[in-house]
Amino acid sequence: MAAGKRVLITGATGAAGPEVLAAFLDAGWQVAAVTRRAPPSEPEGVKWVRAELTDTEETRAAVDEAVAALGGTPTELKDEIGRPTVEAVLACREALEADGGGAIVTIGAQTAQKPGGRVGPYAAAKAAVIAWSASLAAALRPRGVRVNCLLPGTIDTPANRESMPDAKRDAWVQPRDLGRVIIFLCSPESAPLTGAAIPIG
Repeated sequence: MAAGKRVLITGATGAAGPEVLAAFLDAGWQVAAVTRRAPPSEPEGVKWVRAELTDTEETRAAVDEAVAALGGTPTELKDEIGRPTVEAVLACREALEADGGGAIVTIGAQTAQKPGGRVGPYAAAKAAVIAWSASLAAALRPRGVRVNCLLPGTIDTPANRESMPDAKRDAWVQPRDLGRVIIFLCSPESAPLTGAAIPIG
């Protein structure tokens, strides 16, 4: 187990979540993850906490539970825009500031920068992730908290394969690769980097 490397992952049961979890586990991180339902039995080694992330009190309680389970404050990863994102980030922000620093990685989308004609609401939501992440990065940098936003292209998930059966997949982003980039952004090796919006795929 990598000493001092702790992460809390929201969206862990989503389409790309299991592979992101696996990437962190393979790299030796201590992993806590949020679920709204009964915790999955796999993968082994994950410390699950249950919470509805639209609820402020439940979210704060989940972060506290994760800190206790991991034996220290985690880096925080979350992956959707909207109230769950806001509540999760605000709760983890307080924990990271109190612990002297850390990293937050948000997940936007390349669609936010190159929207097509039929994805206006989705593109606008992901553009908000980018802007909010940049604002948080500026506000939290003096306190030792870094914030970066990843902008994946199409992620190779079962749902995307089903909805786009004839699409060429050679440029699709593999979930495990997404996880590896997130690990880098949570690691000391990326310490100079904050406020970035980084395309993948």
